[in-house]
Amino acid sequence: MRVVAPRRAEPTTGSAFTGTLQLLRPSSADLTDAAFVLGLGLVALAAWASTFSTGTYLAVGALGLLLGVLAAHVTNALRWHWVTAVGIVVVLYALLGGVVALRDDLVAGFLPSAETIRGLAHGAVGGWKDLLTTLAPVPGDFEFLVLPWLVGLVFGAGAHLLARRTRSVWGPPALAVGLLAGTILLGSFVAATPLAVGVLGTLGVFVWLFVRHTRRRSLGGTGLGRSTRWTAGALLLAIALAGGVGASFLMPGPERTPRTVLRSWVQPPLDVDRYPSPLAGFRKYSSDSQALYDQPLLRVEGAAPGTLLRMAVLDDWDGLAWSASGGVEGDPRTGFQRIGAVIPGAATGRTTTVRLTVEPAFAATRELAVWLPAPGPATEIQFTGPNARAHGEVVRYNIGTGQGLVPDMLRAGDTVEVTSVALPSETGQLPQAAGPVLVRDAVSAPLVPILDSLSAAAGDPWSRAEEVAKVFRETGSWSNGTKPGQQQYLPGHGLKRLLTFGTELVGSDEHYAATYALALNRLGYPARVVMGAAVPEDGVVKGQHVQAWVEVSLADRGWVTIPTEAFTPDRNKEPNNIPPKSLEQQNAPYVPPPNPTRPPGSFDSLFNTHGVGDVLERPARSTDWMAIILGAVRVVGPPVAAILAVVGLLLGAKAVRRYRRRTRGAATTRVAAGWLEFLDRARDLGRPVPARATRLEQAAAVGGPEALALARSANQAVFGPGEPDAEASGGYWSGVMDARKSVLAGLPWWRRWAVALNPRSLVPLGSDRSAGGRDARPVRRRRTRG
Repeated sequence: MRVVAPRRAEPTTGSAFTGTLQLLRPSSADLTDAAFVLGLGLVALAAWASTFSTGTYLAVGALGLLLGVLAAHVTNALRWHWVTAVGIVVVLYALLGGVVALRDDLVAGFLPSAETIRGLAHGAVGGWKDLLTTLAPVPGDFEFLVLPWLVGLVFGAGAHLLARRTRSVWGPPALAVGLLAGTILLGSFVAATPLAVGVLGTLGVFVWLFVRHTRRRSLGGTGLGRSTRWTAGALLLAIALAGGVGASFLMPGPERTPRTVLRSWVQPPLDVDRYPSPLAGFRKYSSDSQALYDQPLLRVEGAAPGTLLRMAVLDDWDGLAWSASGGVEGDPRTGFQRIGAVIPGAATGRTTTVRLTVEPAFAATRELAVWLPAPGPATEIQFTGPNARAHGEVVRYNIGTGQGLVPDMLRAGDTVEVTSVALPSETGQLPQAAGPVLVRDAVSAPLVPILDSLSAAAGDPWSRAEEVAKVFRETGSWSNGTKPGQQQYLPGHGLKRLLTFGTELVGSDEHYAATYALALNRLGYPARVVMGAAVPEDGVVKGQHVQAWVEVSLADRGWVTIPTEAFTPDRNKEPNNIPPKSLEQQNAPYVPPPNPTRPPGSFDSLFNTHGVGDVLERPARSTDWMAIILGAVRVVGPPVAAILAVVGLLLGAKAVRRYRRRTRGAATTRVAAGWLEFLDRARDLGRPVPARATRLEQAAAVGGPEALALARSANQAVFGPGEPDAEASGGYWSGVMDARKSVLAGLPWWRRWAVALNPRSLVPLGSDRSAGGRDARPVRRRRTRG
């Protein structure tokens, strides 16, 4: 006897709303999985406590987790496709991202603007790169909040969808472990409460595994009661946690093994070598015949007269010029990096805040405008003025040298407030060196005999260093090569020029500072050259105030300043005016072309000073076909790559689905899945496929003898006596693949590609309304009373 269930009356508007609320009411399993997703997500985000300056990021991430879980729950409860949850997450990310992270460009205080959408898009694509290349801790109320907001939404929705739509015990907890590992890798070198994060994360993952495993167990199980299983599991977990914590104290700690994070390999995308050495153009400031000699460069407020203002710290000499290094290879904590909310590792001591106003002459001097002046290593940098936001987004800072760099260059009228700690200048008696030298003997080998001869009169290293300074100061003469009869004293501080300087001590601050720093490195003292200026009484720094001095690293004192007058003769002590003896000396103002391997731009500013940089003849270049090809690839590559990515995604999704259908489940399940695979090909061809119909009805709608034969074979395998074997299911799938090919026979190649790339079959058949995916049976509609 056949029992027919009574037809349920169609709900009214009120009952439909009530029914929807009933569907949205979470079950105990929903609440349990949601609690684990929220808890483990917060534990993973807590690993960023040392990466962000405030705890605001954790509140933003928690809100993202909660909304992501809600989006997943609504999608699950209403039996929507999981793609719907993706759409909800995207809408929430764009709609609320400005309110929680990018508040500056909102419309009416809460609606996202076009600039907000661009910022959110950049945060989703390049936020991780900005986080890794910024000195931690990053600002807790800046655009960096986009990253925890995105992570919270994605993990909350993805983990809850996976937890409620799969029977896998390991899948959702493994996703939580992956999030924790990702936040640690994206974090800073300083671990944030590692014991709490490790214990809570391990405890949460194991308990969730136990809960999901218990949920899947049959009633028979092992015969143990629920309380017994929970007790045994808790005991084993406690033993594992205690053993893990105890073993952690026996393992190498961070004091011996530095923490490995992605910052260990990711370097800031900044090429310091492309910025010219300002020391090479020193004569532009020191000679009264040059335009910058009496031109205001900076206006300084808050600094006492005589304060040394560092403009550029040059810590690398490669035989051609002193320049700023890009950092020590293998040490990501050196080099120029983006500034976070706090500058870590800043010098300690009495701080001074000065206000610097950039004058047009400083902004027009390209080799200076890129550097950020300061009395010493900075602890805080604050830009003001119309370009403040642009400078704040790109400014870089080198912790090792205490030097800031502004890639978009300071502009006339810009103001910057710098809080810094001035380096001491007293050196004491017989100080010891601290750290490795910056210039190895292998680089300065041709100068070693001259440096040794200058310091041969004394014994211990520091006495020899003082002897070199005394020789420079007492026996040397000062000249920048611009006065009549002194043109033979060329600018530059490369190897060739310093070899000449070492035999005849005549030069400017450029030569004395460059050589003295090399002599100190030869004696074992890390030394670098600093180009800057002494603040005058009126606070207006002009070119004539520019100097070059040396900083040296000493034990128990750190970096100290050796002022210019300690090793440089008085500027009034000029050499004897000897007429030029050679053609090279007659052309002294015109610097000969440097070696082809010189750093880019080392002497460009010097050429432009004399007005000959634009008229130098350059050899004709042959057509660089590789550059043309690379340029074309840069233009055409991104759209082509995007198209190929979409094509690969569609083909890959269909291939994975086909593989899962063919290999998973019992033989009858694989046969039924084979029929669905054939229907999907028919849907991609645009043929109507009724969703709620028998296989024979669907085959009749599709048409063709192949469809009818496959439908009958599937019905026989599923409803017939016995269970088909693996060979039978494999034979059915062979028929399915042949039928898929036969329905494409006679179509042009472009039509076949269109069918292969049609995403229609990726939409569930019950939700597909574009290809006739409707109930084959007529639907009765209630007659309403007029």
